Amino acid sequence: MKIQLTIVFLVLGILNVFSQAPGLVVQTGLTAAYSKDGNVTKANQGHYGWMVGADARILDGDLYFIVGGQYHQTSLASTASPSFFSKNDFKFLSGRAGIGFNVLRLSEKISFRSKIVGSINFIFDAPSDGLNIAGYKDVNDSSMGAVTGLGLTMGSIDIDLDFQYGLINVFYKQPKTTFDSWTLMAGFHF
Repeated sequence: MKIQLTIVFLVLGILNVFSQAPGLVVQTGLTAAYSKDGNVTKANQGHYGWMVGADARILDGDLYFIVGGQYHQTSLASTASPSFFSKNDFKFLSGRAGIGFNVLRLSEKISFRSKIVGSINFIFDAPSDGLNIAGYKDVNDSSMGAVTGLGLTMGSIDIDLDFQYGLINVFYKQPKTTFDSWTLMAGFHF
């Protein structure tokens, strides 16, 4: 009897896994980043830019895996006014992986989501002299962050607000030069 119940639960579990449609979310949005170092982010200023990306949701359902990437363009020097599309001299690719989950499902097509994702940010373009301040001229090849956020899915449309907590410094041998960032995204879920 125990073996039969185990087989029934195993078959139902496998059917449930294969009945969930994996999905791809293509997204774009605006970013605002801040560093704890006053030389990098001056008081009442931020680093503003934009991003595009795609996340694959594997085993889409109430709990799923996220694997994706994002391309970001932002300013390395902080500015007082949020200008998202000018002086974007700091460019990086983020590789992302983690889990996502539905917090509240209102219907089959409407749900509130959250996520816990690790992000490796590969920096491939920055001003050659960094911030042109002694000790802040060498930008590392990569940084790292932990991402969480809240999202709303309405049919094929996704709206997300993500927060990335910086874990690895952006400037070589400069402590507190991690970037914490907020990203507001809109996406289309296939």
